[in-house]
Amino acid sequence: MMKQTLLVAILVAGLFMGASAQSKYSSGPKLSIGLDFGVPTGSLADGYSIGFGGNGKVEIPVAPAFNFTLTAGYISYYYKDEIKQLAKYFGEDTYTGFVPLKAGGKYYFSPNFYGEGELGALIGTNNNAGTSFVYSPGIGVSFPVTNKNDIDFGVRYEGWSQDGSTASQVAFRIAYKFGL
Repeated sequence: MMKQTLLVAILVAGLFMGASAQSKYSSGPKLSIGLDFGVPTGSLADGYSIGFGGNGKVEIPVAPAFNFTLTAGYISYYYKDEIKQLAKYFGEDTYTGFVPLKAGGKYYFSPNFYGEGELGALIGTNNNAGTSFVYSPGIGVSFPVTNKNDIDFGVRYEGWSQDGSTASQVAFRIAYKFGL
């Protein structure tokens, strides 16, 4: 309950800060460095418990409220306990790693709130993991902390398609975004 109260307080404070800020739609390219937390859904939830990783995202303005995005990172998904025991027994990794490489767009509905969509490739780092097509629509909010820097919170659905099957996650991202 304490964490939820703190999150609501941060969101309300950010709204007031954003309401008094000037429009930052076309303030130049930005780079954000963030942490990702993934919650598996669909078939991914059958064998994995949680994902954790990091990424970098570049935003390049192409219109007053629209930015082109490029994202690269790494995320590890950890096996559920029963599968983890088998993996340890056979001397295998207890996680599966992925490198997402995505491009897309981010549209700011206001100076702080946005919707985004990205497409790309998800490269598995473990043996025989292969490469998947990845698509990820999401929403988020950026809270200005200085004239050119923001704290960014986002949530997205992400689907990974390979050989006719799809795995998916709901991912949460917190990032520090700064002007280039």
